Amino acid sequence: MKDPSEVTDSGSFVVCRGVTNEASETLSAPFTGSQCLGFEYEVTERQPFGIGIPWFQAHLDDGVATRPFTLDSASGTLTIVPSAKRFALDTESTVITVAANETPPERIQRFVDVRDTLEPVARWVRIIPGLGTRRYVERRIDPGEEYLIAGHTDRQQNEVVIAGDLIITDRSPRQLVLHRAWRAIFPIVIALVFVSVGVGGIAL
Repeated sequence: MKDPSEVTDSGSFVVCRGVTNEASETLSAPFTGSQCLGFEYEVTERQPFGIGIPWFQAHLDDGVATRPFTLDSASGTLTIVPSAKRFALDTESTVITVAANETPPERIQRFVDVRDTLEPVARWVRIIPGLGTRRYVERRIDPGEEYLIAGHTDRQQNEVVIAGDLIITDRSPRQLVLHRAWRAIFPIVIALVFVSVGVGGIAL
């Protein structure tokens, strides 16, 4: 892991830690309104699914937005230019939950009103207790906070920057590795459980 001031070569993969600050302008996060340097959001809805599984979180919508910013340390500053379409933001989530028959907070309602993909909760879903609840999940890059950023360096306007599809996290390197390993293994574990149950049912 390098200090931002130590990144001088373009065309290499680096991992840096520092404090983020705005380079030009900030963004308004979609669900909280917080001024930030980038955000990632997801909307899911609790729906019935399959046999033996009472509900699951169905994906409804997602998106990202970002602006260039700086990663600062006591020794220097490095410009970060995340891809405007894709980056992995592994930070603490803000989750706003709205039940099917609840009135959403004003900011959530304004967001829903301008998203053609977010239709009202289906009537047949609303009448089943516990279903239709929506989760509005927001992850942000907040100015003035410490982050670990991994990605490839590039030269832009005669300056070495970290740009493109980046990993941005508020975790330690060890926590990041363990978290990503668990996210990769968990679906396999679930699949094995269902296969085992299915095989056991056939055997009986």
